[in-house]
Amino acid sequence: MAISLVLAGALYQIFISSTRSYALNEGLAHLQENSRYAIKILRRDIRQAGYLGCLQDNAAYTNTLNDPTDFLFNFNQAVYGLEATSATTWADELGPADPTAIGFDGMNLADPTGGSDILAIRGMMGNQLFFLETPMPSTSADMKLEDGTTGIDDGDILMITDCRHASVFQTTNYTAVNGNLVHNTGTGTPGNFTKDLGHAYPPGAQLHKPATTLYFIAKNAAGQPSLFRKVGLADARELVGGMENMQVRFGEDLDGDGAADTYVDANAVTDWNTVVSVHIALLQRTVSEVPGRPVDNAGYDISADGNIDFTAPGDRRLRRVLTTTIGLRNHLR
Repeated sequence: MAISLVLAGALYQIFISSTRSYALNEGLAHLQENSRYAIKILRRDIRQAGYLGCLQDNAAYTNTLNDPTDFLFNFNQAVYGLEATSATTWADELGPADPTAIGFDGMNLADPTGGSDILAIRGMMGNQLFFLETPMPSTSADMKLEDGTTGIDDGDILMITDCRHASVFQTTNYTAVNGNLVHNTGTGTPGNFTKDLGHAYPPGAQLHKPATTLYFIAKNAAGQPSLFRKVGLADARELVGGMENMQVRFGEDLDGDGAADTYVDANAVTDWNTVVSVHIALLQRTVSEVPGRPVDNAGYDISADGNIDFTAPGDRRLRRVLTTTIGLRNHLR
């Protein structure tokens, strides 16, 4: 009996050790897989920030929408962000800002996690591309695309460019069968304040669908913190689970040489048009606690600025900080 008890105890210890080792390896694999995916998506989108088709000179950019500086439609501003100034407040370079504000001038975020920064990027984020079939006879004329062109709906925000000029407008009526595209005033939301695009575009001019994309931390339906992605007025979608905090710093080119001279928080940016790179730090955790792990009460300086951005709640989850610096290809020289 004594020998049997010893053997049983040894088997139990082996079982417990194996179970803990399996849970640890599973947690590490989960962290690695999620971190790769999160960084991949962020890099892809941030690199495209400020992409206005083949346009090279932003001074040739025209926005005909009512109040073109609205948050959702200010496509001439490649990046923007809000710095988390406390567990319940955010700010940009002008002062306190509310990420839950609705309408075209707001982020429309339902319940972003306090203490975590918010990142906005703008540009042509999709793969849809359309082409002008015939020349515009005037700067206010309707547009003619190839007969049967699909993928454009009434109310879509579009941008047309011929590499020398670019104009943003809202489609008020589109007929796919003959490719006729109308951009009148007095209809649609937000609507166009003028039909004049500032340039009569030639055949072959490209039409894109620009978008404002938001990245932020919030809780998913299961109450777990996740990285979310929101495009325009569409509902936010969970991108990666297990993300507890995001800290963003912006690299400003102060001397015009195309390289970042300093990295600052969103509320310290002097001019968003001088931002040439973005430094992102994410705090990731395992979805479940890992048995046998020490209790985590650590404070995490995620942004590496000497300040504690997140204090662990005393659970047994694994945590790791992911960092990457991404250049804005369309702002680099």
